Amino acid sequence: MPAARILQEVCAAETREVALDELDRPLAVRLTRLTEDRPVRIGQQVTGRLHTISLGQGGGFVNLDDHGGEAFLRLQEGHGLTEGQSLDLRIAAEPREGSKLARVALAGKAPASGVSDLWDAPEVMQVDPGDPTVAMAFDMAISETVNLPGGGNITLERTRALVAVDVDTSGRTETGRAATRALKVNLDAAAELARQIRLRNLGGIIVMDCVSPLNREAGKQVRDRFNTVFRQISSQRVRALLPSDLGLLEASVEWAETPIAERLLDPSGAKSSRTICFDGFRLLEQEARARRMDRLCLDLPRPALDWLNRDGQLLRQSLAQKYGDRFTYDSTDPKSPVVFTVP
Repeated sequence: MPAARILQEVCAAETREVALDELDRPLAVRLTRLTEDRPVRIGQQVTGRLHTISLGQGGGFVNLDDHGGEAFLRLQEGHGLTEGQSLDLRIAAEPREGSKLARVALAGKAPASGVSDLWDAPEVMQVDPGDPTVAMAFDMAISETVNLPGGGNITLERTRALVAVDVDTSGRTETGRAATRALKVNLDAAAELARQIRLRNLGGIIVMDCVSPLNREAGKQVRDRFNTVFRQISSQRVRALLPSDLGLLEASVEWAETPIAERLLDPSGAKSSRTICFDGFRLLEQEARARRMDRLCLDLPRPALDWLNRDGQLLRQSLAQKYGDRFTYDSTDPKSPVVFTVP
């Protein structure tokens, strides 16, 4: 299912895109940056050499050509491949934090899953740098807590083993039987969780702690709602179980793209210096468009300026080519980027 429309925000240093549904809810985001080292991407055709076969681990390990690093290839008995063999491959899942290798498949094998066709939207709208809807979607994709349409919220917490999801009913105003109220919030939470998994590029084991009371029939409705919404917006393989006696809805989602949080946040969960620097360049571009004759200074937090001085030469060049060489960069160590006019 394609999105209803796509917003595309093209800046000198990066392009951000958001796929929206018919209610203008963000379903997926895409990010392309000048200075980000991403050796492989989902769906990409690559070549490599099979260096180790380990059926006990479910496959083999491949060295990808063109500095693509190492990847894992799933194999079964009777696969017919030999160690040292050169292969034509397709990226089936991107690498992740925690030494999670990219996963590849033989290029001649049709993909069973991966990125859905959300991006084949009938309408693509170009928006200005700093567009609020684009900003909201990217903020949502890294936020721990997301509001539900009928009140309440869900909180998603990634751990090394799984994604834990808590449902909070505060703010909801339904009346009636407790079971009816619980079912409504659990259905809302299941639908929102499905959207958040796609938006954030999550995979692996997902566990949602449902609101009680929840009998078997209500649990089936919650599971089915999750499956239905997820399959409408993603072609990744998914398997969801009926909620357990403890009210835990468990799902397994096949990995595809690198989680957006791993590209925007540092290991502590705060925005990385790279991300803060790109935020600053987006703000600088907004001001450059509004004040076309002024000389402007971008005041960055110290770690972000350090990153810019070390790795950001292409960013400076790209902005200067687009708006002229009228920018300087400094740090009074503000909490977030600031732009001001240079006399």
